[in-house]
Amino acid sequence: MSAAEYTVKLHGSLTGLAAHWDELHGSSNPFVDSRFLLALEQHGAVANDLGWQPLHLSLQHRDRVVAAAPGYLTSHSFGDFVYDWGWAQQAQQAGFGWYPKWVIEVPYSPVTGPRLLTRPLLAIAGMDAAGASALMVQAIKQVAAARDIDCVQINYCSASEAQQLADGGFLIQHDSQFHWQRRGATDFAGFLQQLRSKRRKEIRRERDRVAAQGITHRWVSGADASEEELRFAHLCYEKTFHEKGNFPALTLDCLHRLAQDLGPRLLLCLAASEQAPLAAAICLRSDSRLYGRYWGSIAEIDCLHFETCYYQGIDYCLAHGLDVFEPGAGGGHKLQRGFVPTSVYTCHWFQQPTLRAMMHQQMQAEAQLRQAFGHADSAVTPYKRQ
Repeated sequence: MSAAEYTVKLHGSLTGLAAHWDELHGSSNPFVDSRFLLALEQHGAVANDLGWQPLHLSLQHRDRVVAAAPGYLTSHSFGDFVYDWGWAQQAQQAGFGWYPKWVIEVPYSPVTGPRLLTRPLLAIAGMDAAGASALMVQAIKQVAAARDIDCVQINYCSASEAQQLADGGFLIQHDSQFHWQRRGATDFAGFLQQLRSKRRKEIRRERDRVAAQGITHRWVSGADASEEELRFAHLCYEKTFHEKGNFPALTLDCLHRLAQDLGPRLLLCLAASEQAPLAAAICLRSDSRLYGRYWGSIAEIDCLHFETCYYQGIDYCLAHGLDVFEPGAGGGHKLQRGFVPTSVYTCHWFQQPTLRAMMHQQMQAEAQLRQAFGHADSAVTPYKRQ
């Protein structure tokens, strides 16, 4: 079966694809769920005036949607967590374009997951997984050339997708995030026993500081969250973004929509003292992973951030049979609290050969620095030596 039998289509909204979308990935990952992506579109989180123009890709075979990818034309790098401002400046100084770039990713969410949604292609005679992905890679490059897009990024894709993209000529940026992994623990005490004595004692002290102030935490699913709880969680989210000088693109209406549509996939971790709310973390979950997304607090309390964003999440995973906790990008302080460096991948396509060569050289230099820091992280792992 040849590529000529497939039609490449672009979509300025997910609306027309929603009926097929969730069949394409076969995943419980909430960030590629059509309801998540549609909520962002329909409640203003991704919009032209914010520099996020939806440009989703689909492949059709005999009028049937058989593959797709979530895409956006962006006029900046806010919210994609690739931190390529320096690269963009270098490219522009050398006379090349960078924006608008086409990003295939989940907006505002540096979480790992599928990006090339090709599952149904496997059921078509003569098409295996490698062939299906190759078709998608070819389609992405075809669109970039037709629309004169100099820079394409596929962010936080799976390792297998990164390899398929590399085979298709993409440059692969290897980076790392700090993730927690169960490692066979069944409760928090078991998790602590996996750690070195110093780290174990420090975590206990941090948790005790919060508990000593009469602060309690509870988890509420989107299906059960009240108007008051959603409003408070959103207030905390906005406060954190304003304090850091960022724009809170997620509106309260959008959070309501996510709570309604995702139900138990959306979670609020709420901290309170004597029934007075203090802090909130907004999380999402799949069948096997917890994803920490947004947090905020209306009070400055020692260690409350660690408890609400990290230890409560680990507790939740242990209690609900989840194997991995992705608490978000950055934060070397997570290493001390049981999160370990985990490889993540961003894939880049550059139309101009000279720009590609320049970026390849820059990536290699940065990779050497990351590798040096990676060795340092490994040397200070909080876990006992096996």
